[in-house]
Amino acid sequence: MNAILQTQEPVHSPFGGSVAGRILHCPASVALVQSVPAYLRKPSVYAARGTACHSAIALLLAEDTHALVGGLAGKTFGNYTITPDDVANALAPAYAYVETLLDTPGAEYYLEQRVVFPVIPDTWGTVDLVVRIGRTIHVCDFKFGVGVSVLALTPDGDEDVINAQLLFYAAAARHSLPEFFAGVESIVLTIIQPVSIDVDAAMVSSVTVTHAELDEFVARYRVACKEALSDAPRLERGSWCRFCPARPICSKHTAPLLELAQFVVPTPPAAPADKTSYLQALAAGLDLVNAVKDLRTALHDQAKRALENGDQVPGYALSAGRAERSWHNEDTAIGALIRLGLARGDVIAETIRSPKQVELRAKARGIKVPQELIVSNRSGVSLVRSENAHAPVPGRVETARAFSEALEAFQGGRQA
Repeated sequence: MNAILQTQEPVHSPFGGSVAGRILHCPASVALVQSVPAYLRKPSVYAARGTACHSAIALLLAEDTHALVGGLAGKTFGNYTITPDDVANALAPAYAYVETLLDTPGAEYYLEQRVVFPVIPDTWGTVDLVVRIGRTIHVCDFKFGVGVSVLALTPDGDEDVINAQLLFYAAAARHSLPEFFAGVESIVLTIIQPVSIDVDAAMVSSVTVTHAELDEFVARYRVACKEALSDAPRLERGSWCRFCPARPICSKHTAPLLELAQFVVPTPPAAPADKTSYLQALAAGLDLVNAVKDLRTALHDQAKRALENGDQVPGYALSAGRAERSWHNEDTAIGALIRLGLARGDVIAETIRSPKQVELRAKARGIKVPQELIVSNRSGVSLVRSENAHAPVPGRVETARAFSEALEAFQGGRQA
């Protein structure tokens, strides 16, 4: 395999691949994001882990040899240190998949390559991996977050939606590397996500696209970017807002705060006839609180980063967290405590990992944990929106009614 490594420091474009999906749905977000101080657009510690894992696997692939993945544990990339769990659950399985792809005879690839998008000025991105094998191009994007599963092709009603970020990278790579793409007949877009909140999700999600589909995306994205620069771009709230740093100043997100300020606490019902309207008021209040829940997190995180940067957020300050005690050196402590007269069982507790932790490790090794080994016990009853209820729990009145109906049916059957 022949590797070409892009060494230039990646720079984010306001129209880059990572925000392509959001811009297609909400062109107005471009100007809003530019209003947020640059250092407050930085992602959370979870994204810092993802960036570190990206750097780690790029380091392995750049060596162009069968590297020892285990050697990454303890290495620091940026401000994050790779853990043994990162290696076992994320880096090792991702590297094993890519290594098989790159070991294909005749495979050539670009790694961490900056690519320029056609038609739209000053629009670029950094694609993780572009591999050519024969007349097929593989455009790969690593996802090392532990959140929701990201798919290359997502069902949406009567149609399937191709991942916009992958389409962006494929179109930009084709434009930037014309000789590399010469004679290519098929383009495979692939997301490699070793870990997500869905333990059973496949690590690899792929979809094959045509040159015509890339052309259609280029035209559609050009229209969205042109709208973003217009005087009245479209502003729309949706799932694409999840990682948008402009949520604290977006009217679609701050509007519920104004509604909350005007919210009137419902008074207890004066008569049974008022109960329905009272319960409706409770539901409306819960909807309002849920609408601002995510905004509270965004406000909190940005204010904290501003204070950590040395800026002043009027009325707020950083406070030292609760002290957590730990042993200076665990091996030394174990020996010293046992010599004091404590039994080994008093000092060391051997426990089995949780089912989820074991399933993550099993998934990384291609092993399926038998479900008969696991039992699920619900911790209690939670309040959620009706459409999000996994196991709806009936109220006491409904339970009593069901029991009464069953009892009547039983008694009627005996009398017959």
